[in-house]
Amino acid sequence: MIGVWIDASDDDPQERYGQRLRAWSHAFAAASGEPQAGGITLDALHYAVAAWDSSVSKPPYVRFNPRVLDATCHRWEDTYIALAAVELAAPPQVRIPDGWLGWQQDKSGFPCMAPPYNQKAALCTLELRTPISADRLPTPTRPEADGLPNLADAQAALEALIQEINTVVVPFLLVLEGNTDQAQTQIEIEIEIDKTDFEEAEAVFLAIRARSTSMAGPQLRFWN
Repeated sequence: MIGVWIDASDDDPQERYGQRLRAWSHAFAAASGEPQAGGITLDALHYAVAAWDSSVSKPPYVRFNPRVLDATCHRWEDTYIALAAVELAAPPQVRIPDGWLGWQQDKSGFPCMAPPYNQKAALCTLELRTPISADRLPTPTRPEADGLPNLADAQAALEALIQEINTVVVPFLLVLEGNTDQAQTQIEIEIEIDKTDFEEAEAVFLAIRARSTSMAGPQLRFWN
C-alpha cells in the first residue's frame, strides 16, 4: 500500500513534468537572502516546496491513495522546516445518528466518497502533520538555463518529499484498512531505519520482519 506516488501512466511523464516546471518557474524564484543561481533558488526547502506545488496542480503529476483527500507541503514561517499535512478519510469516533451518512465507497471500493449534497453527512477526517528538515532533502544545483529549475533537481526533491510523506501515511492507511499487524511492523521498521545509516536499512528490515512473525506487539486501533 502507498499513500502518494508519481503518475507514470503516459509515455513520457518526465517530459510532462518538465513542461509543468517551465510554467511554474516563478515558484522557484530566489527570495531575498536565499542562495541562488540564474535567479533560481538553491535553498533546499524552497525548492522542494515549489516542486511539490507544481506537481499537484491540475492535471496532477503526483497521485493520491483514494483515502488521501488532500496533501500539502508548506515552508514553516521563520524556520528551516517544511510542514507536510495529509488529510485522510477516517471512520467516525462517535456513533452517527440515524438519517446521517458517512463516507461512501467509491468505484475502487474505498470508503472515501462524500454523499450527495442533498443528504445529511457526518464526514470524519484524520489530519497528519509531519515536519521535514532541510537535511533530509537534496540540495539543488545551478540551473542549466537561467530562470528555469532543473528537471532532475525538481524530480529528486519531489521524490524525497514523497518518501517522507509515505513514511508517515502508510502505517495509518494500513490501520484504516484493518491491517494493524502490518502497520505496527511498518512503524517499527521506520523507527529503526531512522537510527541507522542507509547501508544498514536492508538488514534492519529483514531482522524486524523475522521478529514480527514470532511475536505480536501493541497495535494501533480506531474506534468502530
